[in-house]
Amino acid sequence: MEYFKSLINRKFKDVVGSRYKDVLKDYREFLLTEEEIVIFSLKKILMPLDIFISGVPGELYDLLTAFDEVEVNLVYITDSSVVSIIRDILGEEAGNEYQAKKEEYGRNLLDKISRELEERGLPVKCRLYSGHKWDDIETMSDNYDLVAISKSYGGGRGDENEISPVAQRLVQQMNVSTVLY
Repeated sequence: MEYFKSLINRKFKDVVGSRYKDVLKDYREFLLTEEEIVIFSLKKILMPLDIFISGVPGELYDLLTAFDEVEVNLVYITDSSVVSIIRDILGEEAGNEYQAKKEEYGRNLLDKISRELEERGLPVKCRLYSGHKWDDIETMSDNYDLVAISKSYGGGRGDENEISPVAQRLVQQMNVSTVLY
């Protein structure tokens, strides 16, 4: 509490005068006291990947390296609904070819990002499978401290400021902290 009081005193020492207690009361909602400051601890991070993600910005890596003893779990999901639709319309062979190409892209992406994370000293686990991008991530997220989601996860974007509907839904509905990159 002393830090909080000294901060208010420094900020308003020439302005407040006898109104110090009112200012202290008003700003209490915006500043944490020393007792309220809690260092956030992360141990497990989930990072979902798909065909719409080509890389991860270095700033996210910098953020993740700020935490000690953190483990990053990369998950590449090929959308089984799309594979099923392709098989129904174009045949089994086309569906298998599509899935093979997407899984090859996924393996390459997992290798690239896991290498970049390991170069920064972060332990990484990788997983590749076919499933439902939004439902699977929402279910898996309960076992993690943080989920790092690309703005383009689950669908292409028109420009770099736009967020895909799948990423937006995940950020809104998950019960775990998220980072949108």
